[in-house]
Amino acid sequence: MGSNKILGLIFANTNEKNLPDLTAYRTTASVPFGGKYRLIDFPLSNMSNSGINNVGIVTKKNFQSLMDHVGSGSAWDLARRRSGLSILPPYGEHSFSTIVETIFNLHGYIEHGDEEYVLISPSDCVYNMDFGKVLEFSEKNNADAVFVYIKKAVSVLTDDFRCILEMDDSGKIQKVMATPVSDEVCNLSIGTILIKKAVLMGLIRQAMSESKYSYVRDVLQPALQNYNLYGYELEGYCEIIGSVKEYYDANMKLMDRDTRYKLFDYQRPIYTKVRDDVPSKYGLESNVKSSLIAQGCVINGTVENSIISKGVHIGKGATVKNCIVMQDSVIGDGVTLSYTVIDKDVKVSRGSSLQGSPYYPMYIAKKSIV
Repeated sequence: MGSNKILGLIFANTNEKNLPDLTAYRTTASVPFGGKYRLIDFPLSNMSNSGINNVGIVTKKNFQSLMDHVGSGSAWDLARRRSGLSILPPYGEHSFSTIVETIFNLHGYIEHGDEEYVLISPSDCVYNMDFGKVLEFSEKNNADAVFVYIKKAVSVLTDDFRCILEMDDSGKIQKVMATPVSDEVCNLSIGTILIKKAVLMGLIRQAMSESKYSYVRDVLQPALQNYNLYGYELEGYCEIIGSVKEYYDANMKLMDRDTRYKLFDYQRPIYTKVRDDVPSKYGLESNVKSSLIAQGCVINGTVENSIISKGVHIGKGATVKNCIVMQDSVIGDGVTLSYTVIDKDVKVSRGSSLQGSPYYPMYIAKKSIV
């Protein structure tokens, strides 16, 4: 496959400033998704399925739940004596304050192996992709770097990973833009880049020597002058989680069977840490439709168009519609919930009513008692 030519590098804290509620106690990478997964499962599974067996997860803070989730990497076949999975925590106060400084400070780890390429991936993106095809495309075009992009209307870029690409018919990049020209459909780099290791470290060292710290402006844009950069379109399901609303919408799209088939391709499964739970129990008065229910739940009320994670209890007479309820939360008797995101270990007291809207879903923080 040739994918052992690639070192995977996943940034666990991507886009946190835009997800302050969801990342108050965890990294972006550990945010639950789809009832049984975490966001990290998608880039990790994509890399594992593509034969990449050396992966580093770059963390900044709040990474206890991430370490608990990924463990030794065995769920993704990355528990190996050599290479395998590494958690890369910060050392020193400012070591990971920008992407440029982070990569520079990791030069020992990055340059230690004999891989020819580095695959840089953010953790706020949900998709299923074969990186082996990106490598083939790169080698066929003699590319120094290949940017994975989607076609999407964007009015503003909210984080340091993303940029807008202009390409010729062969896919060769002519322009890398840090801000969208208009809010029309454009070629949005999702932040995943396959780049030659020597090229990456040369660009990073040059930027650091000039005290320049913007990843797009000081690394990717200057690369255009001296290197062959190409774009590779990711077709199919891809969601970037940049706000609670986008998080809510991306989860709700899983209700659509076609979307699920695209994302959870049986030929390229999405792996996750397995938690052994008993099957879910449905009481005599329960009424469940158009919902995704994980194992270990006890449901005695009405659930409609909702995603219910493992170990959730829903009381008698409770109505949960258009909601996301995370692990081990307890919804009391007679509660009414709609358009609400309930984080883990929340207790919603008997008779309460919480109502958001499709445009502004309500969010209840982890371990709250409402």
